[in-house]
Amino acid sequence: MTRQSDDSQETIGRWEVQLRKGVLEFVILLSLSDREQYGFELISGIAKRAAIDVPEGTLYPLMLRLAKDGLISSRLADGDGGAPRKYYTLTSQGRELLRDMIPSWSKLASSVDSLLPGASA
Repeated sequence: MTRQSDDSQETIGRWEVQLRKGVLEFVILLSLSDREQYGFELISGIAKRAAIDVPEGTLYPLMLRLAKDGLISSRLADGDGGAPRKYYTLTSQGRELLRDMIPSWSKLASSVDSLLPGASA
């Protein structure tokens, strides 16, 4: 690879990290809108359904903040092997925020899509 190509890949990598961080709260709320989930299940589901890698070191501090903000709640329950798992679910406040976020996301995604090459004006 050329120096310019390496720089471009590095820039894109940083941009993608910031982009993921920016939508991660929304993605988590969407993922929890169907049912309660424990941490690893949430990470795996996001990776599978949205192809977004969420490191544990990113997820758990965010989950703590969402809980402090009253958007999610958690409970401990025995896991399959007997080790307790923390299950997360949306609160009514979290569901209300998610309902409000969806039109904003749709508008933003549509607006950005309209700028892509080949999009009809």
